[in-house]
Amino acid sequence: MISNISLTYRSIYSKKAMTDMDSTNLYAYISIIALIVCIPPAIIFITDLFWVGMFYHLYNQLATNTLERVAPLTHAVGNVLKRVFVIGFSILVFGNKISLQTGIGPSIAIAGVAIYSFIKAKIEEEKRQLKSA
Repeated sequence: MISNISLTYRSIYSKKAMTDMDSTNLYAYISIIALIVCIPPAIIFITDLFWVGMFYHLYNQLATNTLERVAPLTHAVGNVLKRVFVIGFSILVFGNKISLQTGIGPSIAIAGVAIYSFIKAKIEEEKRQLKSA
């Protein structure tokens, strides 16, 4: 939950900062700050750091570029869906057991995304109807 809230706030403030710079420059600044913060722990945990860092960088670059093209709420909803996919993938591929909590959490997330998507589509349809009228 804290991760979702933090990502939402980061998305909102990053979107506001994009008025002065594009997503790639903004991400570069975020990456430099993250690098400075991560150097001390990186010295301790150096094993596999290159690949972990590379994939994390690519993930965040994609997320920031996506944020430039969508609203912060849509970006947050996509992040929730990503988490549901990871849980489902771990169940299917690694055979993780489905507890009550594991089943309820993704179900709530999927229902929320479905409701959000339905409402957003309805609003877009109403906008199109108003333009054509």
